[in-house]
Amino acid sequence: MTGKGVLTAAELDEALSGLPDWRRRNTGIYTAYRCPDSATAVQLLGRIAAVCEELDHHPDLDWRYDHVFIDSSSHDAGGAVTRRDIRLARRISALAAEAGVTAVPGENRSYDIALDTTDPGALEEFWSTALGYRRHRRTGDLRDPHRRGPGFWFQATDTPDDRPMHVDVTASRDSLDAPRAALTERSRGQHEDATFAPRWWIYTDADGNRVCLCSGEDDADADADGGAGGGAGGTGGTAGE
Repeated sequence: MTGKGVLTAAELDEALSGLPDWRRRNTGIYTAYRCPDSATAVQLLGRIAAVCEELDHHPDLDWRYDHVFIDSSSHDAGGAVTRRDIRLARRISALAAEAGVTAVPGENRSYDIALDTTDPGALEEFWSTALGYRRHRRTGDLRDPHRRGPGFWFQATDTPDDRPMHVDVTASRDSLDAPRAALTERSRGQHEDATFAPRWWIYTDADGNRVCLCSGEDDADADADGGAGGGAGGTGGTAGE
């Protein structure tokens, strides 16, 4: 464990081995719960909020009818995962078990927009102004300060693609088989580029626009101080408090 209790990759893997409801991406740990109805979801949300106040640790919570989506990381550690996130995850998992709801972490996807460029610095102020975003101090990409919109990052390259913008979709690896098969069938030439698997797979539509399905598994390569290496060269997810 490093400064401010940031977990190393090995420590995070060990902790998550005992938390089957949870997955990781380079901006934190996450899960989702499917409830029988909206009333149950609201009750679960309220119980989670009470535990967050008790522990003084506040993840991003999102209620959508019969689903509750949760993303947790430590704001004071630059959005890295600490022991506090693991402690909170254990408490939330226990609440979910008591409520009899179903963990569906694969349904908690994150989305990022990436832009090929030879000079990220020349574009950052334009896009941060247009989107109202701020630079994430740990990952270096642009993020919605309210953690609602998709991430936005610059892929520095000497050979930008003719269509320089692409979309990253990050979800748990065990939920990607179906969308991978469907995207391969619908891709130009029915081709899946698995060069970087199992970190991400690349698909191209009929007009040459690209999407990457990312597993987040390369997050284990993050350096000990919480450095990120996510997605197709960028990051996914939101950083909580």
